[in-house]
Amino acid sequence: MVRSVEYLPLGQHGQVRIHVPKARSGGKRRGIVGGLIVLLLLLAIPLLLLVGGSSWPVNAFASASKDASLGHFRGAATIRPINDRAVLMYKTGHSVIYDRIPIQFVEPRPDIPNRMIYSDVPLQIAGFPVIDALANLTDLLGDSPAFGEYNRLQKAHKNGENVAATTVGWDLDRFKFAPLMTHAWKSFPNATWFVTIDGDSFLFWSTLLHWLERYFDRPEYDHWYLGYDEMADETRTKFFAHGGAGFVVSRGLVDALHKDDPDGHAFHRNVNFNLIGCGDCAMGAVIADVPGRNGHTDAGRDLFHHDGLDKLIFRPRLWHTYVLSLHHNSPAQLNLLRNWEKRFLPSIPEWDGVRQCDVLYGLTPTFLRDPLQAYIRASDNVNKSRTGGADATAAKQVLARLNRTVIQPGWKADEVDRITCEGACLEQYGRGTSAEKCDRACDAHESCYGWQLSQASCTLAINGFRIGTPVDSRFQISTAWRLDRIAALERGMPCSDPAWRNATDARGHGLRPGRSDQTQTGLDKKWKLKGSVPVSAPRTGPWIKPQGPIPGEEDSEKGGVYGIVANVD
Repeated sequence: MVRSVEYLPLGQHGQVRIHVPKARSGGKRRGIVGGLIVLLLLLAIPLLLLVGGSSWPVNAFASASKDASLGHFRGAATIRPINDRAVLMYKTGHSVIYDRIPIQFVEPRPDIPNRMIYSDVPLQIAGFPVIDALANLTDLLGDSPAFGEYNRLQKAHKNGENVAATTVGWDLDRFKFAPLMTHAWKSFPNATWFVTIDGDSFLFWSTLLHWLERYFDRPEYDHWYLGYDEMADETRTKFFAHGGAGFVVSRGLVDALHKDDPDGHAFHRNVNFNLIGCGDCAMGAVIADVPGRNGHTDAGRDLFHHDGLDKLIFRPRLWHTYVLSLHHNSPAQLNLLRNWEKRFLPSIPEWDGVRQCDVLYGLTPTFLRDPLQAYIRASDNVNKSRTGGADATAAKQVLARLNRTVIQPGWKADEVDRITCEGACLEQYGRGTSAEKCDRACDAHESCYGWQLSQASCTLAINGFRIGTPVDSRFQISTAWRLDRIAALERGMPCSDPAWRNATDARGHGLRPGRSDQTQTGLDKKWKLKGSVPVSAPRTGPWIKPQGPIPGEEDSEKGGVYGIVANVD
């Protein structure tokens, strides 16, 4: 039986009246002088910006210009009808909050009017209240080893002490999922979508709103649970939406979680939060018990990513697919992602969103991006000059001078659908291992987009590729990307072509449960180029229903009919 506890509205606990001492003699005069100085400085800032300076150019925060024919980019604040009804909830912990949250709130985001921060200590950051999500759970935490960590964080904050991150903090984190959901549900009674994400995750917000608005009906009533469909056990019988990748629940589902429990007492104390070690796993188990649910998410495959840009898999079947989130970002990476997004969004029409190919061309390290762009330009010039003549000869000469492979020593990019070439595989190209032999082995596989060379073997990246990350030079690992194969992919499915982007939208993005960033999905070998022509029949009914596609319209992976309901891309 759940012990009855008075519900304390979160965000109001622990508040104290701050005593302001009386001003000393002369304080009023000093205050007036200080105020005048501040006013003069504020008035001087525009003059400094106009005069110029190396630190703050006039357009320091401006987005790149775009084709005027596309119209003015207004952003999610005005073009998305659901924007005011979506709540974004950042979940973090006091031991890591200063490493993650400030960069997320360093600039105003009128396109995200409902932003909340939930942690385990109440404070203020950039004028935003940080809500102690555990304030009502001291009775529950008293029986958990995590209670000591909660007390440590509270005490350290009150005493102004620095707090080191510990593994116990992750154990404490699991109890926050239910209370933060209740608090947001109570705070925004008109909200229809509730989005939860970790403090080190980046969310492409306007693209997410496009996705929610287009593909999911009746969030006020239906029980939508969207995200990266992670496995909770080795038996592959239990699943949950990965918290780091971010997940979305509809008001209909949150209402169901609070049925006959308006303050969430039973919800917060569900036995799963005590028995299961991770909070997002426990949340998935609680949602699975809601009548009509089956333990999976409803959609989000290949859209929500539980790793960062370095692990993102670029595949032909996902070339024009949305990217909704990236996890495990440093503050510098969060800043990089946001600045790129601000530059990129004004360059596309209002109906469009961030795609995988956009991320590749915009955020790839320069050692790969620059030669890739040069190779694609040269390849395009050759294709445009097929009629012959001097222009065609010159274009071919330019392309011939470019390296078709970029090799980066001290770099590791986990292979996609890997094939290991060693022993007899390498001996057919000569004795020993070398970059040249790896490249020849890649030639033998038309779906090879790169390779990785170590002292003993060569592994090929089949059906896609990753960007990767630096590694210690002592490992003697080099990674390579085949520019000719990537250029051929771009030539066959141009990234910026509106017809291709529209066609992918018409088929639907990630409209079934599944994991992103998997190396072996089983779909790539079956995937066929769909073409840029949208499906012929306009949609008149819902795309999918909660817990899966409409019966009879499953994708080809399960032997159903691929059409206008779900996209295997």
